Amino acid sequence: MKFEFGRTVPPHERLRVPWYQPSVLLTAAREVVSSLDQLRNRDPRENLRLPLTVIDRSDAPAGDGFWFDFIADTGDGGNATYAVAHAALADALPGDAGETTLPRGELLLLGGDLAYPSASPDDYRYRFIEMFEGARRDADAVSHVRGRRFTLAALPQNHDWMDSATTFSRYFIRNKDSTQFLGADIPQQQSYFCVRLPHGWWILGLDFALTHDMDRDQYEQFLKLDIAATDRIIMVYPEPYWTRPVGDTGASSLPKRYQRLEGWLGTRIKLRLAGDLHHYMRWTSQSQGQLVTCGTGGAFTHPTHTRQTTRTVVHRVLDTSNAIPKEGAQAVALGLDDETKPQCEQTFERREASVYPDQRTSRARIWGNVPALFRRDGARSRGTLLPSGNFQFAVLMGCLYWFNAYLNSTPFAASFAPDRFAPMWEYPLSRYGVVFVLWLKAMVFSPMGLIINALMVAACVVMGREASDEVSPASSPLFRGVVTIGMGLLHAFVHVIAIYSLTFLLQQLVGCITFLGIGRPPPDAPMAGIAHAVIVGVGIAVAGGIVGTLIFGLYLSVMSHFGFLTNNGYAALGIEDYKGFLRFKLTKGGKMLAHFIAIDEVPKRWEETEPGSTSSQPVWKPAVGTMVTTRVHDSFEV
Repeated sequence: MKFEFGRTVPPHERLRVPWYQPSVLLTAAREVVSSLDQLRNRDPRENLRLPLTVIDRSDAPAGDGFWFDFIADTGDGGNATYAVAHAALADALPGDAGETTLPRGELLLLGGDLAYPSASPDDYRYRFIEMFEGARRDADAVSHVRGRRFTLAALPQNHDWMDSATTFSRYFIRNKDSTQFLGADIPQQQSYFCVRLPHGWWILGLDFALTHDMDRDQYEQFLKLDIAATDRIIMVYPEPYWTRPVGDTGASSLPKRYQRLEGWLGTRIKLRLAGDLHHYMRWTSQSQGQLVTCGTGGAFTHPTHTRQTTRTVVHRVLDTSNAIPKEGAQAVALGLDDETKPQCEQTFERREASVYPDQRTSRARIWGNVPALFRRDGARSRGTLLPSGNFQFAVLMGCLYWFNAYLNSTPFAASFAPDRFAPMWEYPLSRYGVVFVLWLKAMVFSPMGLIINALMVAACVVMGREASDEVSPASSPLFRGVVTIGMGLLHAFVHVIAIYSLTFLLQQLVGCITFLGIGRPPPDAPMAGIAHAVIVGVGIAVAGGIVGTLIFGLYLSVMSHFGFLTNNGYAALGIEDYKGFLRFKLTKGGKMLAHFIAIDEVPKRWEETEPGSTSSQPVWKPAVGTMVTTRVHDSFEV
């Protein structure tokens, strides 16, 4: 996609990422493979400057305390991202009964996934930088909030790492631009950060890259921090690892580094905070603090009713006595309950009132997957030959159906010779069973057909494996197999049957139509046979695009209905609403309060604040009849 930038491209023309567009799928897959290969050979985090930069904001807060914000998962569609930025950078927002006014934060923490899908320089500028810069109320090179220098710290998530965090680093680690992003002070020199706040509060931001863990240098730098036994800590992660199986693949004899760090910090950790999942929810524990996922900064909305988000989360102390060498401190593991119930386990309770969007709303959107795969976003995206949207997935499915039918055409056609063009109603009833057997014969005995069908089955099974983490270990092996492998096999089998059914039906239909004066092409009429094959091929491509996409959409909907596919089940929907961010207040007495600010519906159209101006800030405002309406959805004390 060729991007266009600037004031003439308002947020509503910066379209959502069409996650099931073939080019987007290919780009994401290519970037992941490339970045993983580089991380395997050389972890870029090991080349970051040491020692760790501590962002010191520990001077006593003046006035009404110290305020700061957390925003994650931003750069998708322009409407959602700009609405969040517009609210976050406003001087103040309406509060609730506890806080009637919520002033702008003096510190902004960015939780990652700042631009999708590949975090290229163009993606960053188009989907993230210009949206936040355009929402500023001032255009000063140096920004202040209530007389204090506005400060920024950021973490990269998995999409930021798709270019080995190169673009992320240009903005947040070694920024050499003449103007800082948002006019902020960005002191960090690593892809992870440490912020020291007043009254013994710390914020530690961890970078997992694409490895689901810290690197050694990062781990050792955090261990060297002068954190007192009475201090309190907010841990910020690039992903909510507690929504994976307890232990997160770390063994008791070889725990992950972040599990060792948490064991060292112990009950000083009062809040574990992450984005990555594009919704908001909170869990609480009697002695182990709270867990919060808040990835509502602009990316498409994730469901909140799935097993991965509703199963019990547990806190467990790992027995590291078998480790070689011996561990210097205990390690802890959080994750989805495997129902083994060891003595050192504590549970976290999900606060249902905090869930956003709520489960009822989440379930109501399930069946939108089917029409969403045919969606077109706008008449045409700027700089592209084709309109944007998931509808190109239907084109891909049509091509795959046609290609599969073509590779199986020889044994398929031979199976029905010599009367393969006879109308269906001329078949005796007893032969309908034979037709199904011949389908299987065509699938098994055509070498190329076998390969393409095997690839289709493999793709569907791999997609079904996403549900493996969402099945409770206490479930029976049969149920686990049905969900993780059986559903993938069934999905693939339905596609294969659809391909052969469409091929057979179209051959029957076209064989009954008089073409060039020939109702049933004889062997000595090659042109008629070619015309017949072309018509059948085109029919398979068109019908396959529709039928194959319907089957895939139903698969997403059915799996989501039963509580699976937390990450991919809603990607096609591209839901722009249900956005927001967290705003924290550290009072002069040392109490930490948090408010989740919700935007239930984002404006779908924007206009220039001062038409024709080249310097007005903010650049855009909601169009007449719309507005960015915020409300406090959840408040809690850390």
